[in-house]
Amino acid sequence: MTKPAELPPGVTTASLQSAIVQPDTPIADDRDGIIDAAYTCLSEPHSGPIPVAAILERAGVSTRAFYRHFVSKDELFLAMLRQESDALAQRLDRIADERPGDPVDQLKAWIEAMFGLAHDPRSRMHVTVLDSDEVRAAKGYREVREGVRADRERSLVEILQRGRRDGSFPLADPQRDAVAVSAVVAREMTAGDGRELQRARSRVLDFALRALGADRGTGKAHGDGSR
Repeated sequence: MTKPAELPPGVTTASLQSAIVQPDTPIADDRDGIIDAAYTCLSEPHSGPIPVAAILERAGVSTRAFYRHFVSKDELFLAMLRQESDALAQRLDRIADERPGDPVDQLKAWIEAMFGLAHDPRSRMHVTVLDSDEVRAAKGYREVREGVRADRERSLVEILQRGRRDGSFPLADPQRDAVAVSAVVAREMTAGDGRELQRARSRVLDFALRALGADRGTGKAHGDGSR
């Protein structure tokens, strides 16, 4: 009868099996690296669709690593959209859930958080990529985008409901007005950068306060004075 080979001190059969299996398990860093590489490739000048091979070359990972995390390039694009949108929705939810102050303060903070995307170069690049023709052509993009919009506006609806209840926004129709305010923010965020973005932010806040029936004295007190 053959004598089993002795294992090195401190190494058990279970740990040896784990070491053998480990190379085949998905690596989270690969997923993040692929997403970062996709943003880089899509943000650089290029003609025609970006091939998966170019993204993988930039990320320094194999095709096998790609398919551990994504079933297709379309699924990669949708994952990018969900990841960016989830992070934004969490920041906006915290404004509604945790920020002290009245609904006017919270509305201003919500608008400022949205405009923060335009001020930050990395966030601005991500928004541009996610709104590009190639990403928008991904199968399922429209459905995911609708969910993204609802997630983003969830916190705004809550803020407007509070304002309706306490009289800060007497004319508010929270569901409809959240859509309108969000749409105006999205349009004005393309105004440019620097002082022009500050003026655009003030225009949005002024529009929202007027539309919601906020007391103009209160609105002015909470504005930043940029014109």
